[in-house]
Amino acid sequence: MYQLFAIASAFSTALGTFLTRSLIQKLPAFQIVGPLFLLNGFFAIPLVLARRDWISLSLTQMGLIMLLGILTALGALFVFVIVKRGTASLSIVGASLSPAMVLVLSPMLLGVHIKLIQFLLVGILAMAALFPIRKLVVGIRSSATFLFMLTQGVNAGVIAILATKLSRAGVGLSEFLFLQQFIAGVIFTSLNLPTNVELSAYPLLAKRSLFMCFGWFFSFVAMHKGSTLVVQSVLSAIPLLIVMMETLAYKKRPSSAVIFSSVTIILCITALSLT
Repeated sequence: MYQLFAIASAFSTALGTFLTRSLIQKLPAFQIVGPLFLLNGFFAIPLVLARRDWISLSLTQMGLIMLLGILTALGALFVFVIVKRGTASLSIVGASLSPAMVLVLSPMLLGVHIKLIQFLLVGILAMAALFPIRKLVVGIRSSATFLFMLTQGVNAGVIAILATKLSRAGVGLSEFLFLQQFIAGVIFTSLNLPTNVELSAYPLLAKRSLFMCFGWFFSFVAMHKGSTLVVQSVLSAIPLLIVMMETLAYKKRPSSAVIFSSVTIILCITALSLT
């Protein structure tokens, strides 16, 4: 059952990320990130009221949620830097390495043991997925792009593990969803005031935020109910979904490098799941 929530998250996140490209063509890219996160938090409020799963937080839990919000803001920075210079599908390839990063980081953060072959497969996956697209981000050197996307994958993996730890500790899913988005929104808004974002643009931002909010929520529900690694493996299909959306919308042949990297990620993660 939890796999259905993961699939729903993949489609919602893919559509939200796809819409990001059209937004930054019309609006100042980094000024809209803060409002987008705050709108995500706004759309989380009905979930908070419906689920009534808000609890009193310990200092440790508050610290983890604060870290979750900071890492979420950092993840958005990765996405927007790449989307501004490339495509929506390219911007999420690095984050799709998160299942591999979850596997590598699980022994330290979740107390789960991994096999040597799995560790080696993670290295192969990172090289095979990122090497073909290292020159596709305009204005960033290929070596820097490789490290940038690898860091993006690590960041996404840590976010997934933090969400898993919080849900296992009894923190309400809608609670840390709201706080995560609010913290990320405050961080970005304070760093980039939306002075050039007119009120007429906010309905467009809200449309994107609605999909992203439910993408986050569905992923949290899926990780709460099932395996974090399996959920992240399903989400690794997001770049391929965005490639399909870009092809249908722009009637343009997608980059073969992005397709190759996206398919490689899915195949390698499938191999990881079977070892």
